[in-house]
Amino acid sequence: MIVSLQVRQFALFENIQLELEKGMTVFTGETGAGKSILVDALGAVFGSRANVDWVRHGAEKAEVIAEIESNDPRLIALLVEQDIDVDDAILIRRVITAEGRSKAWINGTPTSAGVLKKIGNICFDLHGQHEHQTLMQPEFQQDIIDARVKKNIKDAVSQAFQELQHIRQQLQNLHGHRNEAVQKEAWMREESERISVLNIELGLEDKLETECEAGRHIEQVQLAAANAANLLDEQEVNLRGILGEIIHQVDTVAEHHAGLQEARNLLNQMDALASEIPSYLQNVLDSSMDAEALIAVEERLAQLRAAKRRHDTDEAGLIGLLEHWQEALNTLDTAAWDEEALQSQLQTCEQSYEHAAQALHTARIKASATLVQSLRPFLDQLGLKNMQLQTSIVAQTDKQLWKVDGWDDIQLLAAANIGEPFKSLADTASGGELSRLVLALKGCGALENEPDTAIFDEVDVGIGGETGWCVGQLLRNMGSERQVFVVSHLPQVASCAHHQIAISKRVKNNRTHTTLIPLNIEARQQEVARMLGGVNTESLSHAQTMLSKGQA
Repeated sequence: MIVSLQVRQFALFENIQLELEKGMTVFTGETGAGKSILVDALGAVFGSRANVDWVRHGAEKAEVIAEIESNDPRLIALLVEQDIDVDDAILIRRVITAEGRSKAWINGTPTSAGVLKKIGNICFDLHGQHEHQTLMQPEFQQDIIDARVKKNIKDAVSQAFQELQHIRQQLQNLHGHRNEAVQKEAWMREESERISVLNIELGLEDKLETECEAGRHIEQVQLAAANAANLLDEQEVNLRGILGEIIHQVDTVAEHHAGLQEARNLLNQMDALASEIPSYLQNVLDSSMDAEALIAVEERLAQLRAAKRRHDTDEAGLIGLLEHWQEALNTLDTAAWDEEALQSQLQTCEQSYEHAAQALHTARIKASATLVQSLRPFLDQLGLKNMQLQTSIVAQTDKQLWKVDGWDDIQLLAAANIGEPFKSLADTASGGELSRLVLALKGCGALENEPDTAIFDEVDVGIGGETGWCVGQLLRNMGSERQVFVVSHLPQVASCAHHQIAISKRVKNNRTHTTLIPLNIEARQQEVARMLGGVNTESLSHAQTMLSKGQA
């Protein structure tokens, strides 16, 4: 609920501070005093689109600050998701500049109007004479009926649809892969063969280049290897013989000097390394590459480079392409068997969905009949005795229209008078009638997960007398469980409120100022008397009687 509200430089509000309580609070005042401005200020808190007209003339910015208390887990999860500190109270601040720019903060953390709107969807419920579009939305009308359907029936449809969609997606993927494979089959087979014969591996190009270089200079390479072997170990005076003599000379006296001992160690390491060289040289001498072998290596290298250019990739990319083509070709080879199996599964899933959707369809028809019956006494009390309601629930046979929440096309229909044809709410009911229909839905408990705070903006337009009392009592009953704000011109509705705040305007220094004053019981009597037509002895007595009736 909203526990406090501060409004600064907002239209006619210069500096307003309100402490708000649970229950029904009615805002009353003469026409033009600024009651609609209060609704706009609350809308600004909860993400309504910024309007430059909100900024008071001559001011640089308008500012609205609301303190909210709520334990709704959806709200806590949203704040955590936005990395906003969660305290006992939530402080929302919104600033609108004269240029129309908007800034917002939650507990001191900058945020967006979009996040404020999400908070509003959780915490704030606005219903006014012109704010009833939600009721005319098919999704909302379906939710009203589905609230009376058992959860396991709805869950069965959702699960069946998800399984159906999974099989549909598999078939779509199969057809997509098959169509691609059919179009490219000949090219993929030819290209796969051209690349497969290269036996590609990572680093193959470097390896082939080395082999080519060795093959082109085989004679020079082997001659160098033979000379090196001769100098190393084979001629009469060779490196290893000289190295052995050096080691012998040092070894005989090394024990007498640390420097010679270190030298001996290094010489021994040199000898060990030198002993490994002949085998490498011998491998070179034993190798051979004739012209035909060299041509084969050069051809393989040329084909590899051509393939890399052709597909604009490296060895790893060519390996990946081969795997992709092989998978596509395998899909083509097995597509007929796979599709047959999937079509069989699809048929089974469609039958499961039909069964679950039909059960939901039947449950909705029963629930809608109960809903219409429950609404009747509330409609009668709210001056809508002649309004007739019924629901249109039509099963969609077109499989493309099946949805996760069933196959029904649902509409709430109304007839303005008995015997008249049923039409959509938009074509039948006025704004005031729709607002009272919302009251009836709330009164019979048809709506679930309602926000902690609701505001009704002139929901009583066009009614009076006993109907006005019924509206007031319904709003008061709602206030016993949540915070309800009501903007009203009816003394009957005002008399039923737990709290009353008077909105008035005055001119000071050639500027219009609007004030909001919480009323005690004596002041409420004066305000209700004013609403009855003027303050006099008779109206004050009548106001006292009405307040006693409304608070009973």
